[in-house]
Amino acid sequence: MTARSRSACLTGIGGSALLTLLFVIPSFLPAQEAPEKEREERPELPPLTATIPPEEALAAIKRRATKILEARRAARRLKFSGELAQAVGYETNPANASSHKGNTYEDISLYLLLSKKLTSTLTWEGTYSGNYLKYEDYGDGDYTDHTLTPTKLRWQPGRTWRVEGWTDVEYNYYPKGKDSAYRNLKFVGRVRQYVYGKSYHQIQYEWFVRDYATRNARTGAGAETLSNRVDVRNRLRYKVGTTVNKVLMSCENEYYWHDSNDARNDFYDTEVWKINNSVSGNVTKKLYLSGGFAFERKNYAERKVNGMSAEARYDDKYTLSSGASYDVNDTWKVSYDLTFDHLDSNEPTGEYDNAKHAFKMTARF
Repeated sequence: MTARSRSACLTGIGGSALLTLLFVIPSFLPAQEAPEKEREERPELPPLTATIPPEEALAAIKRRATKILEARRAARRLKFSGELAQAVGYETNPANASSHKGNTYEDISLYLLLSKKLTSTLTWEGTYSGNYLKYEDYGDGDYTDHTLTPTKLRWQPGRTWRVEGWTDVEYNYYPKGKDSAYRNLKFVGRVRQYVYGKSYHQIQYEWFVRDYATRNARTGAGAETLSNRVDVRNRLRYKVGTTVNKVLMSCENEYYWHDSNDARNDFYDTEVWKINNSVSGNVTKKLYLSGGFAFERKNYAERKVNGMSAEARYDDKYTLSSGASYDVNDTWKVSYDLTFDHLDSNEPTGEYDNAKHAFKMTARF
């Protein structure tokens, strides 16, 4: 046998051995297990290569369909959640007056939510919000507030649009400043459009009527009438927002006009323009930070400044806010908030500064 024929023979033997290894070795290796998540999600389905009787395959399909149906029913069940919070804080000027006097306070709040998915695109919500604020010394600022939203409907036909409408019924009571207590009825409509996935813009309209339980309206001469003071407000709000690297940034423009039946120099009739900027996001899985800046210009219709000047009053308000919250666990959350207000006005007696600190503990259920 020549060298060339021996080489060809060895090559053929080597090729045959390689093919034998490729076909034989896998039969001795254990099959790789499927990922744990996939096994949990589809434990009833056999491997695609298995041969099973038709009745078993049909039973597996039925079990799968039953689970999907149960998940859809669970999504449409009535859901309940809530929060109970206790806050203690300090304000440098709780009266928001030109005279400064700090005071500590406690604030207890309760929030309850009922929600139900009526259809695949329509959701109903009902909420209650209660608040009790009490100062150590400044008794005129103590109040109890109850707000009920019996009907809030959210229609979201797809990923792009969301339409909402709701009604608020509010009762606010000041034990030592009863002239400030009021009842409030508000109607709100909002339309939001999502663009580019994580960005949106929305427009919102609000109308409310507020009735003061113990304060009467005045005539142009300043005499009290027999009618309660009633305020009516129309408000337009336009907001844009986007999320960048899990940080939410938003900017909202707000304009409203306020009419009152108090005719004394149209004391409470105003036009207001406000811009509010905010940024918020999670620093870690449990730590959440937020910050904001707002500017508000309030023009009074005919309310004059003191003195000989005949010009109408205007106020410029600047607000800085920041906050941090930490999720201790699924139930408890602790937070700290700081808000600073500065008011400039052509009426010097109305100017003020106020810094508000609040430490809060919240229980979620």
